[in-house]
Amino acid sequence: MNDDQTFLTIKEAAARFNKSELTIRRLVKQHNLTNHIRSEDTPKGKTYQVSQAFLEQHYSIIPSLTPYQESISSDVVQENEQLKNLLVEKDKVIQQLQNRLFEQSDVLNALINQMNSQKISHIEELLLEQNSQLVDLQKQLSTSTSKPKNWLSRFFRKKD
Repeated sequence: MNDDQTFLTIKEAAARFNKSELTIRRLVKQHNLTNHIRSEDTPKGKTYQVSQAFLEQHYSIIPSLTPYQESISSDVVQENEQLKNLLVEKDKVIQQLQNRLFEQSDVLNALINQMNSQKISHIEELLLEQNSQLVDLQKQLSTSTSKPKNWLSRFFRKKD
C-alpha cells in the first residue's frame, strides 16, 4: 500500500465529491477489505477513511474555488443581499402605495355616495315643489269650474 496516498474521512469525501455521506458509506461497505479503506476503532464505534485516489476512480471531484472565484462569489453574495434588501424595501413601498390607493378609493366612494345623496335630495325637493304646484293648479281648476263661466252662461242657465 502506498503511504503517501491521501485519505479522507467520510464527511470530507462527501463534501469534496458532492455526494451524500450515505453514498460514501455504501462504497466503504462494498470495499471495506481493500487497501483503499482504513478503519479505526473509537469509543463511539468504527471510523473510516477512504483513499482520495480510490474516490476519484468512482466519482468526479468537485474542484475547490480559487481565491479569485471566492472573491467573485463573495461579491455575488453581497450583491444578492443588497438585492434582497431592495426587494424588501420595494415590497414596503408597494404596500404603502396599495394602502394609499385603498384610502383614496374609500374617499372617492364616500364622495360618490354623498353626491348621489345630494342628487336624490335635490330630486326629492323638485318633486315636492312640483307636487305643491300641482295641488295649487288643482285648486285653481276646481274654483274656476264652480264659478259661472261668463254672463251669457248665467243668462241661459236652465231654471228648475
